[in-house]
Amino acid sequence: QKADIGVVTVPRSGLRGHALFVENRPEIVGRRLVTGLRRGEPLFWSDIEGGNPLSGGLAADIRRRMRAVSINASGAAAVSGMVKPNDHVDVIGTFTFPKTLADGKTVVQDLVTCTMLQNVLVLATGKETAKTAPALDFGGSAYSTVTLEVTPREAEMLVFAEQIKGRPSLALRNRNDTSYQRELPQVDFAKIRG
Repeated sequence: QKADIGVVTVPRSGLRGHALFVENRPEIVGRRLVTGLRRGEPLFWSDIEGGNPLSGGLAADIRRRMRAVSINASGAAAVSGMVKPNDHVDVIGTFTFPKTLADGKTVVQDLVTCTMLQNVLVLATGKETAKTAPALDFGGSAYSTVTLEVTPREAEMLVFAEQIKGRPSLALRNRNDTSYQRELPQVDFAKIRG
């Protein structure tokens, strides 16, 4: 409703994407939100079902200096298909690393799990973006890829992880949780045994 839309002054540097401006008000009246917002928060096209009618696909939703990378993640690796566009996730990888023995040989494989990335924006699940996703979908859609917004370095890390047969899993975060943990331990057999 028109009465629900106000005006808030925000520094341009604080805007995370394509913000709506006062002149966009007529274009969004009567449209649904795809995310919950608190009073006084800026409104972005990615928060509106259907997005910006003038935007040019997913590429237009990627913030400057960021990249979109798709990873294979379905079923349990994608929280039973409950991960949706505009969610934030941590990316956890399980890898088989060569282990150097005391005699210098590198033959034994060590299985290690570690958090690779934290608080990453989900741009799409399968081919569904925030613009194309239905407003209410409680069943969890079937998809085999998740597209994430990452920095160029993080993109390289994700691509490399898949090339070495790493198995990425996603940990879904609360929408209001922006916490970041500096040091997360790697988990291996010894850590679990301990």
